Amino acid sequence: MMGMVREQWINAAGVRTRYLEAGDPARPTVLLLHDGAWGGSSSTTWGNAISLLATAYHVLAPDQLGFGGTDKLVHLDRSPYDGRIAHITEFLDALRIPTVHLVGNSFGGSLALRILCTPLEGRVRSAVSISGTGGPWRTPLAHENLSYWDGTRNGLERVVSVLIDRESGYFEDQLDERYRWAIEPGHYRSVMALSIPIPPAIPSRRPLDPWPKQLAECDIPVLLVSGDRDVLLEKDWTNHLVEVLSNSAVERIDSMHEPNIDRPDLLVSVVLTFLRRQEQHAGSPPDSSVGPGR
Repeated sequence: MMGMVREQWINAAGVRTRYLEAGDPARPTVLLLHDGAWGGSSSTTWGNAISLLATAYHVLAPDQLGFGGTDKLVHLDRSPYDGRIAHITEFLDALRIPTVHLVGNSFGGSLALRILCTPLEGRVRSAVSISGTGGPWRTPLAHENLSYWDGTRNGLERVVSVLIDRESGYFEDQLDERYRWAIEPGHYRSVMALSIPIPPAIPSRRPLDPWPKQLAECDIPVLLVSGDRDVLLEKDWTNHLVEVLSNSAVERIDSMHEPNIDRPDLLVSVVLTFLRRQEQHAGSPPDSSVGPGR
């Protein structure tokens, strides 16, 4: 699975961070953001796709706070996006990466969209959200299947079954990799922390979140990838975002929620086509003689 991919570690503002790196550092950088389901990590979400993307780009895929091999930290006084955006910023600073193309899946796609409403936006050349809405427009099945896990491999199988196609040939490997990271010390508590019930006597101080109105001023090119067989998101979720994004496109593909796992060739072809278009528009296309979608 790893091939030319290198597993590395770095201290990002005091946070020990695991990340995968592939491709030529002289090329434009693609930053991959993984999903937030149990056992999420850079290798869980991107292990089947990163080498394909690295044929044309320099690729970085960090484990987010609380996931994979990164420190199991969680911010309890802010949204699940804010602390992770701060960590991503420190990660890019530590590696001295000036600009990136963002590509995120599920929670990672939502994170990519949320970044477009922060100062980090100034370092983003384009963004791809694969089944990531920014938060809302999830189906009842998503809440039912992803909100809890009993700690067993069999219990995790239920989660994986709504993420990818069981008959794809990738199912067992994905289950093994996801379970590997799901049982890492601290992971379960990190994921569950924000679900801890608060006594009614404590007043709620959640800030208003008028999402996606925050995107109205964003002119960064955005690609929204939607799976025709995705049972976790409402079918029209992309419409809500296209209404406010001034520079966006939608690609519908034959997949479930995470085509980067079970349809990597198709997904990478779609992403590379979009990224090359942005590079050509900027006047610095990467080598297009290699890789899927050529």
